[in-house]
Amino acid sequence: MAKRTSANGNGDKGPEVTDRIEYVPLSQETRRRYLNYAMSVITSRALPDVRDGLKPVQRRIIYTMYNDLHLTADGKTLKCAKISGQTMGDYHPHGDLAIYDALVRMAQNFSLRYPLIHGQGNFGSIMGLPAAASRYTEAKVTDIAERLAEELKFQTVEMRPSYDGRENEPIVLPARFPNLLVNGASGIAVGMATNIPSHNLGEVIAACVHLIENPEAETKDLLKHIKGPDFPLGGRIVTDRKDLRAIYEEGRGAIKVRGEWMMDKDKKGGGENRVVIYSIPYGVESGALAAEIGAIVNTRKLPQLLDSNDETDNKHDLRIVLELKPGSDPEPVMTYLFKHTSLEQNFGYNATCLIPDAHGVMIPARLGLVEMLREFLKFRLTTVRKRFEFDLRQLEQRIHLLDGFAIIFNDLDRALKIIRNSSGKRDACDKLLKAFPLLDEEQTMSILELQLYKISQLEINSIIGELTEKRAAAEKIRKILASEKKLWNVVQTELQEISTTFADKRRTAIGSSEEIVEFDASAYIVKENTNVVLTREGWVKRVGRLQSVETTRVRDGDAVLDVLPGSTLDNIVFFASDGAAYTLPIELIPVSSGYGEPISKHVKLSDGVSIVAAMTTDARFTPSDQDMGDELPPAPYFLALTAQGQIMRLPLSPFRAASTKAGRKYCRLVDNDRVVWVELVRDATSVFVATQQSRIIHFAMDEVPILSGAGKGVRGIKLSDPKDEVLGGAQMARPSDCLRVQTSAEKMLVFGQMKYEITSRGGKGIRAAQRSTFTQIVHPEIVLIDWAAMEAEKRE
Repeated sequence: MAKRTSANGNGDKGPEVTDRIEYVPLSQETRRRYLNYAMSVITSRALPDVRDGLKPVQRRIIYTMYNDLHLTADGKTLKCAKISGQTMGDYHPHGDLAIYDALVRMAQNFSLRYPLIHGQGNFGSIMGLPAAASRYTEAKVTDIAERLAEELKFQTVEMRPSYDGRENEPIVLPARFPNLLVNGASGIAVGMATNIPSHNLGEVIAACVHLIENPEAETKDLLKHIKGPDFPLGGRIVTDRKDLRAIYEEGRGAIKVRGEWMMDKDKKGGGENRVVIYSIPYGVESGALAAEIGAIVNTRKLPQLLDSNDETDNKHDLRIVLELKPGSDPEPVMTYLFKHTSLEQNFGYNATCLIPDAHGVMIPARLGLVEMLREFLKFRLTTVRKRFEFDLRQLEQRIHLLDGFAIIFNDLDRALKIIRNSSGKRDACDKLLKAFPLLDEEQTMSILELQLYKISQLEINSIIGELTEKRAAAEKIRKILASEKKLWNVVQTELQEISTTFADKRRTAIGSSEEIVEFDASAYIVKENTNVVLTREGWVKRVGRLQSVETTRVRDGDAVLDVLPGSTLDNIVFFASDGAAYTLPIELIPVSSGYGEPISKHVKLSDGVSIVAAMTTDARFTPSDQDMGDELPPAPYFLALTAQGQIMRLPLSPFRAASTKAGRKYCRLVDNDRVVWVELVRDATSVFVATQQSRIIHFAMDEVPILSGAGKGVRGIKLSDPKDEVLGGAQMARPSDCLRVQTSAEKMLVFGQMKYEITSRGGKGIRAAQRSTFTQIVHPEIVLIDWAAMEAEKRE
């Protein structure tokens, strides 16, 4: 990359300097420029200063309002458009919209714990409504914001030229309280970010006082005063004190905050069934939270919750009312909402800010609680010292002038005569300096500017009295400046005065992790009997009562594969042709009078994979797990048969619990093989297997091994024709049980276990039809459960 520089390498562009082209690696130049940009963002825009807790845009807004526009707390407001415009024109050239957004946030009592700007007009709401345009709103600084800037007049902080050099601005405000910890800050820089919560002013100042009195204090000592963050919207912190201490020591961590609620006290309005949420986590908008709760109500995911209303008023008094079913326990309802809505949030604590290094250069650093307060107190001590030094200079200057008045008063007649005989001010000054050697030019010019009435006896006495008073004040300041202990006493006293004036009660309650109740999804499901309908093309739905299989709606060309009864507290296990099983809670299967939904919406099915069978886990229809001894897994078992003739028995137990979308493997298949038949083993003693090429085999159930996990199984039938494949099978438990198959000649053949005796597993079987092939296994008709009759029988 070509880079133009001056011949002397310093970048000068004077006529006597010859430019030259310097070739540098592109990666080097890109890195240099990116680092310059990154540091500019870090130090000039995104991160707050540990001393006044402000970002540059916030500092410039307050400086403009307080110093230039004189919008003090006891004065009138001014249009925000004027404030934004003047801030941009004089100090912050990054756009008036960015400035106005920062101004609005500093005026919101739900964004800042102690707002720094008093807004008049629409400055947004806790419900998420935006602020009005800057031409409609007005503002002035608040009382507490004045405490950030009121010591500017004492020359306590350095000034620097603004971006265009026309004005001067402070590099930091002489804050009289630790604003960074009190109001918090958030920002994203390049490669780093900050997220500091707000705290209670009284607690923070108490910790500062403790640190002044005990300079070696540790975090655990300060946490006796600072209980934790104190958010504008309240909330309840459920992070343990031990974890909070670690967070404050390291300067980072997650603080769990949840909303607070109570039963409605208005009994006339059905208060016993109404829950009122009156505080929420910081940063959560009540409107968005109410919408989340409303969606839960509309989808009926929480049957105990009937309705919700956001009754938050324009004064930001938060109130979200939940209507519960009569007799419902509110605890499980709130546990559900904490889990599924923004009513519970993790606040990512990250105490990254700018601190001065040994040379006064601001650098980013992540601070613990002790370091943060020490940096502020060190700055505060310096500020107080500079204020006293300024006061002392002013006093000494005034004393110097008063001394001149006293000298003249001792020989006033001679001085007046000299002045009368002078040809002008300069001549009078020179003659007085010659006549009174103890005077200097400054004193002399001050005497010449003195009004005549000031030389009266009364005024002279006043001057002498003022001189005595000023000398005493100056001596007092000298003693304070000579003792660091006295300076610290002043810092401490002034902090306590701030606390007395502005401190208030905590808004955020402190709890512990013991309050967090483990979420149990089954506690929120209403138990009811239902039927799950599964079609051959893999569509599922849930229906309460089903008169007949033929009357339920399915898509054209589709047919019902099975109807599985169960309660909404149980699960359904779906077996796919690729050897994976998916277990879904019945409650999640959609209730529908139409086609339902494809099961692929709930599980990850590979291309070309189909559902071959399903089973309910309801103990009324599927036996519970039974211990079969140390050598065998628990019963019941299910049979799985593949197209290439592999067969196996597997325990149902591992598949009862709900699975992920990826499911669980129950069969390991060789290439080009697939599962064609899955069925629960009940009392069967033997099993028939039929193939497409009309071959059947009948063997004992005991010859099928029971696997403890997914496997390939054993050979059930040997396929002699590579084009042949297994269609399925049938279990034989009673003498009347038989295998029914449909042939290509559209005939149904029946094979009974009495005629076709049991043979060994793994053979080729026998050819059961010479002129036709088998097209499908005919399974027994689906038996529907009469829930009403079952419930009546149960009551009897």
